[in-house]
Formats: sequence, structure tokens, C-alpha cells
Amino acid sequence: MEGHSHSHDHSHDHSHDLSHGHSHDHSHDHSHDDHTHDHDHQHGLDHSHAHPAQGEFVGADGKIYHSHDGLAPHTHEPLESPGFFSRRAAPLTTRDFKERGFTVGIGGPVGTGKTALMLALCETLRDKYSIAAVTNDIFTEEDGEFLIKHGALAPERIRAVQTGGCPHAAIREDISINLGPLEDLSQTFKADILLCESGGDNLAANFSRELADYIIYIIDVSGGDKIPRKGGPGITQADLLVRFIEDYRM
Repeated sequence: MEGHSHSHDHSHDHSHDLSHGHSHDHSHDHSHDDHTHDHDHQHGLDHSHAHPAQGEFVGADGKIYHSHDGLAPHTHEPLESPGFFSRRAAPLTTRDFKERGFTVGIGGPVGTGKTALMLALCETLRDKYSIAAVTNDIFTEEDGEFLIKHGALAPERIRAVQTGGCPHAAIREDISINLGPLEDLSQTFKADILLCESGGDNLAANFSRELADYIIYIIDVSGGDKIPRKGGPGITQADLLVRFIEDYRM
């Protein structure tokens, strides 16, 4: 793109520790002929009609749950600090990659260039590997439509997910809304690499290791230094931190 230059800064400044107390127990029943999936996600909470779709309530594990826009109830883990890179959750080395290809999570606030990075990755890798992509938007399918419009991949290799009002829950607390499409795409196209773009995140958002084998977090410093200075799990615990700098000089 003319008039723009990009600088990638992979440095991390970490001074805190973060401990996660959540777990996900995933049971999958797959039929690869018609690509149907039955996901059983245990979060210490019965996701049945025993609880209303919205509002707060205390789950069986004693945590306070709530829901947005009819999504499955979820809880927000208390974060005592931004986290510590050297003690971040390690990638899962024992999972079955035949069930779901290597998954790269791309996170960051709105407008930092997540979808543009996905487009560039698709264009670079699609001739060498089998690629598929899942995008997350709160109420639209705009990012998925962007990738299709620009020919990132064949349209059938792209899925757009609407997360509702808590986009970070779809990549951390209740990842089933993304796991389903990712596994479908992986089985349908024998995908080597899956790209999963989060919805617009706040600084407390980060991918669950049960969803992303490699985490990229993008920040845009053109608006000032508050985002990199304030930090958060996305910044301190991503495998790759990308600092986007836009040069407006002509």
C-alpha cells in the first residue's frame, strides 16, 4: 500500500505474573462425512435452560456468570496483573492436530490491522499450505466479507462468526463458537494452518491455549503510548507482539 510503512517490534517488557484458574474439558463427536460436530464444553456450569439467557447468576463452581445476546453464559476471570511473558500458558503439545490443524490466533483492539494481517498471511501461504480462516465480529460479518472480497481464500474456506457483546469470551472462556467452524474447516479442507481473528478486544483479552497454538497480538501506537504502557495479557503473553506504525508521509 502506497504511503505506508510497517514496523514490527517483538520486544516484551514483563514485570508481573498472572495465574489462570479456568479449565476447558472438550469432548468431540465427529462425523467427517457430513462434517457434523458435537461439542461438550464443561465450565463448571450446566448450559441448559435452567438459567436465563441474560443476567447474572452464581454457577455450581461459585463463580458469577452472565450472558450477552443469548450466548452461552460465561464468567470473567479476575486479573490481578497484566501477566508475565515467561510464565504464560504454553502451547498444548499433546492435542491431535489431525482433528484440527495448527491454529494461529490473531488478536488486538479494533482497527489495528488484524484483518489486513490475515489477508497478507493468506496471500503469502495459500500456495504452499492448505489454509482456512475464521473471523470474529460482534454484530456483523464485515471482516469475513473483507477477506472474500479481496480474494484471500476461496469463499468456502472462510467462516464469519458473530460473537455478540462479549467478543473476548469467544476466544477464552467459551471457545465453542470458534472451535466448531475451525474443526469443520480443518476436516473439510485438510487444513495445515487455521487463522482465527478475534473480535475487537480490550487489553484484558487473550486466546485460550485450547484454541490457539500460536498467538499474535497487534497494537497501533499511532494514537499514543497508552496501550503499550498499560499492557494486558494480550501484550504480555502473546507469542508475537506486533507494533503497527502508520507513516502518513507522502
